Amino acid sequence: MSRTALFAIVSTVALGCGEAVSPEPLGDYTTWDRFDTYGDAPGHGPSYRVIYANDVARTAGPTEAGAILVKEIRDDAGGTPGDLRYVAIMRKLRGGPSPDDEGGWLFTKAATPGGAETHSALCWSRCHAQAPLAGVWLDYTVGPTP
Repeated sequence: MSRTALFAIVSTVALGCGEAVSPEPLGDYTTWDRFDTYGDAPGHGPSYRVIYANDVARTAGPTEAGAILVKEIRDDAGGTPGDLRYVAIMRKLRGGPSPDDEGGWLFTKAATPGGAETHSALCWSRCHAQAPLAGVWLDYTVGPTP
């Protein structure tokens, strides 16, 4: 079994394990500033990640309440975005960088854009708790990928 196939199976199982949540709909997040990155990443394996940051995340930074980041985890098709694996969503529910209550973030996953979301506590405890920017790995205030 290929690494990609195995990762897809594990991701599908993981999507079904979280608690269902009903946060505010995102709307068309693809109109937000876009950041692309690819390669091997903890929690995502070898993948292409398309990350969208809303205006709050872009202008005020990731510690501000209302910041939202949407990360489409895709297959890496030779340095270009391939098939969608899942959508990871981070919503900053309260301001500040405190590590309490998942840093004030609500971490969710969806199988498709706009699809049903499930809470994903493992995102905080296994990865984002170590991120240098209040639960975030990249500084989205510097501008999108050219």
